[in-house]
Amino acid sequence: MGVGILGPGAIGACHARAVRAAGGRVVAVAGPKPEENAEFSAGQDIPRSYVDTDELLADDDVDAVIVAAPSPVHAALSVAALRAGKHVLCEIPAGVSLAEAELVARVAAETGRHAAMGHTLRFWAPHLEVRARVERGELRLRHIIARSLQLRQSNVGWTGRTRDWTDSVLWHHGAHLADTALWLLDATEAKVYGGCGPDWPGSGGPMDVGAVLVTPSGDMATLSLSYHSREPVSDYVLIAEDQTLHINDGRLYGPDGVIVDSAGVAATQDAAIEAQDADFLAAVAEGRTPRCTVADVLPAMRVLDALEHAS
Repeated sequence: MGVGILGPGAIGACHARAVRAAGGRVVAVAGPKPEENAEFSAGQDIPRSYVDTDELLADDDVDAVIVAAPSPVHAALSVAALRAGKHVLCEIPAGVSLAEAELVARVAAETGRHAAMGHTLRFWAPHLEVRARVERGELRLRHIIARSLQLRQSNVGWTGRTRDWTDSVLWHHGAHLADTALWLLDATEAKVYGGCGPDWPGSGGPMDVGAVLVTPSGDMATLSLSYHSREPVSDYVLIAEDQTLHINDGRLYGPDGVIVDSAGVAATQDAAIEAQDADFLAAVAEGRTPRCTVADVLPAMRVLDALEHAS
């Protein structure tokens, strides 16, 4: 299967490695800067690069596309790829508004092409173990406390490189937390209480988000996000009536210690991206639905929309 990557950045490189690990071929990359395309193509051994996205989408050797470009263009690129007859795996988020995400889902249904989502936490080993226990009826979560706190006051990504676009604490990291919380609570809707902090001059958008979600069955999730935090925190406290679990540093902890071990966050993330991309390629080859699609994450996008409009 030939795969094209839209976006020659750090996450695009992760996907290139994951596609090869799954037996796929990365045949082309597209990005607006020829020098970045050339560097990326050479580093990832990709035979063709395009400045014009439409040229990549017209490439008959490209069967599927991974959208790894800046978040503000995710929806537009996904729609263009779907309408060009390509299957799509889009990096989180599906869009930077509910309307954008709904459009991608609608076009995927209209074209009969897959629109998989890179909500990679659904493929993390600790989260998968918790979800499996929920599905088996062994664990009934009553309250999830999820935190994503980091310092992003300057326009620098996770690799330390300066970017020419601005990230969104709500639509990017908020999508991770909202989707994971609803998925682990086995809920597709929730009442939303909370909102976003004021726009910050350094980014033009809010840097803090606080929310409480309440499902129809009364289960809850408390979400805390910040781009102002000088102490990086990313964890989940999972509270049931009979036990409390904790996901931190790529591991799942229980009352008696480690339940799911790992070599750390980076190793857990790499393994999850490989599993996610392998599932996408297999779904296309087998004619089945990927394990996580844009339609699956619309409940989380509705949560984010409610928080944006509550502020």
